[in-house]
Amino acid sequence: MSSISYNRSALSITIFILLGIVWGTGYSIARFAMTNGVPPLGYSFWQSLGPAIFLTIITLYRHHSLQLTASNVRFYLVCGLTGIVIPNTSMYFAAAHLPASILAMVVNTVPIIAYPMALIARLEVFNWIRALGIVLAFCGLMLIILPASSLPSPDMSLWVLSTLMTPVSFAFCSIYIARFRQKDSDTLSLTTGMLIFSSLLLIPLVLFADSFYLFHFPFTTPDWVVLLEIILSSIGYLLFFQLIRLAGPVFYSLVDTIVVLTGVLWGYVIFGEQLNKWTITAACLILNALLLATCQQKKVTVSTENE
Repeated sequence: MSSISYNRSALSITIFILLGIVWGTGYSIARFAMTNGVPPLGYSFWQSLGPAIFLTIITLYRHHSLQLTASNVRFYLVCGLTGIVIPNTSMYFAAAHLPASILAMVVNTVPIIAYPMALIARLEVFNWIRALGIVLAFCGLMLIILPASSLPSPDMSLWVLSTLMTPVSFAFCSIYIARFRQKDSDTLSLTTGMLIFSSLLLIPLVLFADSFYLFHFPFTTPDWVVLLEIILSSIGYLLFFQLIRLAGPVFYSLVDTIVVLTGVLWGYVIFGEQLNKWTITAACLILNALLLATCQQKKVTVSTENE
């Protein structure tokens, strides 16, 4: 039994690291795509439709099906809008204007933003340590936005503020799922439904804005980049499902720390982004805030389960 437990833990850690690397790489890929002619809405559409097709095939292969009742359709629409369309599109519009490292730091404040929302929704109880995490994250964000020498250009502060729409929307979606997810639903079917409906929601936006991205034959470099992110996103979802199954949602919530570190690393390797004293301090504060929020969440969850 101990050997099985050890192997399970080793596999969970491996998947945990791989998932953080896969998702953290997406920020640099998005920045490259946005700065090489791919429109944000068009990119958002492909990053929704591509994984939707992939997960639909997996869902059908596993003999699962989407329940298209009125309540489920409403659930897919709300989650598709707040969990994919709004946050992804906001992030992709900002990707051309912000360093990938800053984008990764701002976007991955979801656990900190979700906590006060959960308090309002009465899904969580107040905890001083998690509240301290919120304060640290806020201070980190202020160190990115306020000092004139923090960002390469002072104009980027507005893009940082607009990018906050992404973690806020993600956080809202997580609270909505916690409140309205049906007990007999599985994560794979829910995510597939979200992606299908987010793709449907994006179609009129893409057409209205004339932002559809058409692949070229033979493929150009931006085409390959878009395709690469579709593949990585699809792999990321599979790793996500596997990690949830093996280790549970609390352990998964720590993945944001790996995502931030990976985003910073790829920003340096690909774009030569340099963190200064302000952004390094901000990164440390945000990482510590994530650890405080998620580790304390683990203690609360374990305590609740033991009861």
